[in-house]
Amino acid sequence: MRKGMISVGLDVGSTKVAAVAIESQENLYQDTVEVIGFSEVSVPNDAIVNGAVKNVKQVGMAIRSALSQLAMRSDLEIGHVNVSFGGGHVQVSSLSSSMVRPTSAISNEVTQEDVEHLIKDLYRAQNEPNFEVMHVIPGEFVVDNSPTVKEPVGRVGVRLGGDFLVVSGNRQAIELTKNSLKTADQSLEFDQLLLAPIAAGLAVLSEDEMEAGIALVDIGDHVTDIVIYQGGIIRYISSFPIAGRHITADLKTGCGIQLDGAELLKKKYGESLSENTALNIEILVNYLKGRPPKQVLKKNVALIIEERLKEIAALVYAEILESGFSDDLIGGIVLTGGTANLPEIETLFSRVANDMPVRVGIPERLAHTPKADFVSSTSYATALGLAWAGLKKIDMRIESICPLFPSNSHVISKTDEVIKPSGGNPLFEGLKKLNPFSSGDKEDKTGGGY
Repeated sequence: MRKGMISVGLDVGSTKVAAVAIESQENLYQDTVEVIGFSEVSVPNDAIVNGAVKNVKQVGMAIRSALSQLAMRSDLEIGHVNVSFGGGHVQVSSLSSSMVRPTSAISNEVTQEDVEHLIKDLYRAQNEPNFEVMHVIPGEFVVDNSPTVKEPVGRVGVRLGGDFLVVSGNRQAIELTKNSLKTADQSLEFDQLLLAPIAAGLAVLSEDEMEAGIALVDIGDHVTDIVIYQGGIIRYISSFPIAGRHITADLKTGCGIQLDGAELLKKKYGESLSENTALNIEILVNYLKGRPPKQVLKKNVALIIEERLKEIAALVYAEILESGFSDDLIGGIVLTGGTANLPEIETLFSRVANDMPVRVGIPERLAHTPKADFVSSTSYATALGLAWAGLKKIDMRIESICPLFPSNSHVISKTDEVIKPSGGNPLFEGLKKLNPFSSGDKEDKTGGGY
């Protein structure tokens, strides 16, 4: 019989659906969980493009298969999940808002109720056509004439305000994601629809890193996402549509092979740096059924990958500079996503990013089990982070950054035990409106773009 809280994360990515179930461990370190099940199912090509569902039936079948495998491996009946969203249909904007405290007549100090009221007003105030506010993320608050207040609750004042990042998703894209869940299982519910790179940060970043200043870079298949933390607060969110698939496409063209063969070539023989690759190593690639394998120089493969990675790294560094926080990122850059598995990618990024410290973010704080060993990979970072979001708050100052999706999660085990994981982690994000290549306000040091 399970005694801890249980939470399930479902990462709906461009190439795969990954699901992970975790359980909090009372007898281990406070921040440690046990992985009790996982699964991964491929998504057909073009069923999801740039993070947006294009084929509800195909994605729904992949979700159904992933959750069915997870249920068998974890001995759980899964009814509630935390789900990812992201990609080119996301819009990020930054704004400031203030109000006279509703409780000012009965209390001199700012209350948690005041903070939640201010944030809920921002959800109601955003009425941009075709977009739905998904997260409102607080930066720093203002209490009367005192600016840059990190924790407003308990401060004396009548007027409460603050700067916020607001993350919105295209209504149609969000609905298609919901429809895919219903196609998988009509009874399936989701507690939080969470921006994928924020979820990944929960799995691979430490609180010390978030406090010191860190740029999380999630290199997915279609999109590269950037989330900048400083002082324990999400300060900047941005994205651009160049990622792992573009490396694969380069190999396809450069080596004269099919896309599937190029993807295998990247995963099996890919290197981030060509300088240490010998000139005379040949790789045999099956490129067309019925034809003899094609000979490809490993040096050429490394050169192709290196050039595209340099472009991605340069775009990432440009976003960091644009954010205005480049001098405040003591922790440097943390890379995650499947592409981060390429050897020597840290060295390449550090060279391009003016020698900033760089590491690859592997999910941590997992009890040492064979299942944990399997999912301790950048490919599972988002799914694990989504599961973490059911057990801990994303911002300790607020109930949740996803108030529109109240958490009432529960998972029923096959022993009919009802387990209610702690939840209610609404995402509050305030951002300046951008196109996919623009970024936030440098003077305010807040902002972002998708």
